[in-house]
Amino acid sequence: MPDKLYDLLKPNGKLVILYMAWLPGEDKIAGASEELVRKYNPQWSGAGETRHLQDIPDIYTHCFEIEMNTTYDLQVPFTRETWNGRIRACRGIGASLPEEKVHQFNIEHQNLLQQIAPDEFEIRHYTAMTILKSKK
Repeated sequence: MPDKLYDLLKPNGKLVILYMAWLPGEDKIAGASEELVRKYNPQWSGAGETRHLQDIPDIYTHCFEIEMNTTYDLQVPFTRETWNGRIRACRGIGASLPEEKVHQFNIEHQNLLQQIAPDEFEIRHYTAMTILKSKK
């Protein structure tokens, strides 16, 4: 795949890879929501995200050089409804559980948010950004 991306770029072209995730250990609402996800799906492998640089596989080095690899924090605004939808859509719930379990989770998560979250709030996320420069 790196060769196909490389072929699409002009000389000195750049490819940006972005990744964003909430930080459950640094945000009370995100942490409580993630705890509930793990209650419904203990095998979920996406829990416990922490800040880290992206690991760029060696296969990219023959076509690209890493120009920048960094992380930065964001405060992302949500309402109870939009955060509930975001969590319901995560692969630990909506993408992996049967519809009945998703429905049960949704009710319990809405109740949790009523208890711990104001109508509008922000969730701490981090973004990992890597800029790869074409070796053309």
